[in-house]
Amino acid sequence: MSTAAASAPASGLAAAAVHGVKWTTAATLTTSLLQIGYTAVMARLLTPEAFGLVALAGITIRFGSYFAQMGMELAIIQKAELTERDIRAAFTSSIGLALLFSSLLLLLAPVAGSVFAQPEVVPVVQVLAVGLLLTGGSATAVSLLRRCMRFRTLAIAEVSAFVLGYAGVGVGMAWLGYGVWSLVGAQLTQAAVLAVLTYGATRHAVKPLFNWETYRPLVQYGGWSSVISFCEYITGELDKMSISRLWGAAALGMYSRAWMLIGLPIYTLSSSVARVALPSFSQVQHDRPRLKAAYLRSIVLMGAIITPICLGAAVAAPEVVRVMLGEKWMNTVPVFRLICGVFALSMMNMFAATVADATASLVRKFWLTLAHAGALLALFALLRPLGLLGVAVGVLLGEGIRTVFYTLLMRRVLDVSALEVLRCYGPAVLLGSGVAAAIAAVAWLLRGANMPLAVVFTGELLAGAVALAGLLLLLPLRSLQAEIGTQLGHLAVPGLGWLRAWLLRHQPAPAAAVLAGADAQQPVRV
Repeated sequence: MSTAAASAPASGLAAAAVHGVKWTTAATLTTSLLQIGYTAVMARLLTPEAFGLVALAGITIRFGSYFAQMGMELAIIQKAELTERDIRAAFTSSIGLALLFSSLLLLLAPVAGSVFAQPEVVPVVQVLAVGLLLTGGSATAVSLLRRCMRFRTLAIAEVSAFVLGYAGVGVGMAWLGYGVWSLVGAQLTQAAVLAVLTYGATRHAVKPLFNWETYRPLVQYGGWSSVISFCEYITGELDKMSISRLWGAAALGMYSRAWMLIGLPIYTLSSSVARVALPSFSQVQHDRPRLKAAYLRSIVLMGAIITPICLGAAVAAPEVVRVMLGEKWMNTVPVFRLICGVFALSMMNMFAATVADATASLVRKFWLTLAHAGALLALFALLRPLGLLGVAVGVLLGEGIRTVFYTLLMRRVLDVSALEVLRCYGPAVLLGSGVAAAIAAVAWLLRGANMPLAVVFTGELLAGAVALAGLLLLLPLRSLQAEIGTQLGHLAVPGLGWLRAWLLRHQPAPAAAVLAGADAQQPVRV
């Protein structure tokens, strides 16, 4: 069985990518809204210590998960030609490695308790280790759905699994007083439902295969991908591990809630686009000019969405924390504001990382990741006297350094100059600053008038939405406006034809031609 997606013509590939974005965006928006409600409910039913223990257990579980999959899921997506033997090899290795590392985690869980100085985390790690088997069982099916761009099917499966696992089992167990085990039950149920639904959609071959010639190309790419993912995981968890050892589970619970409050919805939204970008970028990996154009457009378009949200949330931090978590979490406001800046940068770097994966530039990405980790360690040591705030400042500065690293990497891989990248960041900075200023003005007026929390929060939301829409239409951001108009044409959003017509009238001739539909051979859009 050989997949044909890689040979799709430009127009068909573009349409498939846009269709994928539609469904992944719908799924991630739905999941984000559910996650917001789930977080608000669970924060009131559970203590910070419960979240802290699960956060620590998650560090340990992810430690095993990177080696349990060996990057096979990415290798399936990136490989130019895929056969049934490749699929059997990937599934065999996923199940075998998941079983091995699940068993190791069961035995070594007490070591995690000693490392984190939290013995209560041991049984949590041991139970969550079962989830590796569930994840290994679904990895091949999920990868095949992504490779073939069956994002509608994948979206339905993921939302269904989230609803049953988190909104159903998780909230139900927390209401009945199961404490930290309600968070564990939610994760395991979600993983089990996803495994069943995705396999039912693909029905891929599951017969074991043991042939090194089949494994060789998958292992070469997947092995490097796994090592890099593990290094990225360690780098991403340095802040949490430091907090746990220095200040305990309660402090980690405060930090992780501040992180997840902005991080989960933003990351979920952005990663949904990246999930479409990887198969799309991989299918044009040998056409560097086309790939370069898609990369730059991705920065422009995603920056116009993510940056205003992050900067606006930072300004409205007191109300966001009060509404979502409650008064007892107000100490997280300064940390939350800094984390908003982290995500404004990291989600833009996501596309450079995806280009590195699609072009198999893994050795360079590996050294970049190690350099980032070293910078973070130095920053944490320097800023340790500032406590949690110092950790957040270190992560923000480290992300700035990582941005510089990826800019240099893209110069090597795609021949993209730093000036070209900075120009793509321009619309994001303008829109983000405008939205933040509008929210700050409304917040100052409403807080000064001693208005109720609900009124202030609603006013901030409306101010941010109106400011973003107004700035998008009124500022002379021609490239961004042209890109939005083109995307609207692909998406065929009902009721927004007037907006596309307005963009068409206000664009110079070349951009107007694109908006009018002269894009049959345009690059993949993500």
